Amino acid sequence: MKEASYEQVAGYYDDLWAKLEKESMAGINSRHRIIVKKLKEAGLVKHSTVLEIGCGIGTLSSFIAGHIPKGKITGVDISPASVEFAKKKYSGIRNLEFLVSDMTDFQHAGKYDFILFPDVLEHIPVEGHENIFKTIKSLVHRDSKVVINLPNPRCIRWFKKHKPEALQIIDQDIETDIMINKIYPQGFYLESKETYALYFDKPDYEWFVFRTNNEFEQVNPKSKAEIIRNNIRLRLSDLF
Repeated sequence: MKEASYEQVAGYYDDLWAKLEKESMAGINSRHRIIVKKLKEAGLVKHSTVLEIGCGIGTLSSFIAGHIPKGKITGVDISPASVEFAKKKYSGIRNLEFLVSDMTDFQHAGKYDFILFPDVLEHIPVEGHENIFKTIKSLVHRDSKVVINLPNPRCIRWFKKHKPEALQIIDQDIETDIMINKIYPQGFYLESKETYALYFDKPDYEWFVFRTNNEFEQVNPKSKAEIIRNNIRLRLSDLF
């Protein structure tokens, strides 16, 4: 497929989000809920700061904002029309802001606790990933996490073969090694990866947590009591 231009991609999402909103298909769904659940498992708390890349019309952004009442979320998107819509729709949420950006030159005075890619990295040409993660490098602190939710590449390949009409203007099958090769040189490492099934009988999604690649400042042993309790739990799990 011929590579789409910035204007074509922005225009595509301008039209897509307007269509979804008109058809009332842009509300909170199970994908949004599982992303927030996994964010909390990764350490999201009431005062966390979040940068959501590819926020669309702000549905997930507004949902996250409700879980961080003492924090703040910034949603960015390539689509000016989507961002304008989100600004108007969620103007009453004080800990939420929206900006237009393709993340190649995004700047922010502060540092974010979480950088979130919610089903968006597969829509950005792989050739541009390196520049995006170079930008992100300036937006994190020592304990920040980059969290990525995206379709299992095997699912993308299945759709390309059997239902190509269901795919978006850019929908890439991104294997883990390709992602790592773009992210590791920018000072991050993969802390965890989980594959899970949401809409199909096969694992259709993957969830990644990347951390800033800093050496441990200190390593402390667990208490003997904690080790014993954990050992007991492991022994009990063997019985079931």
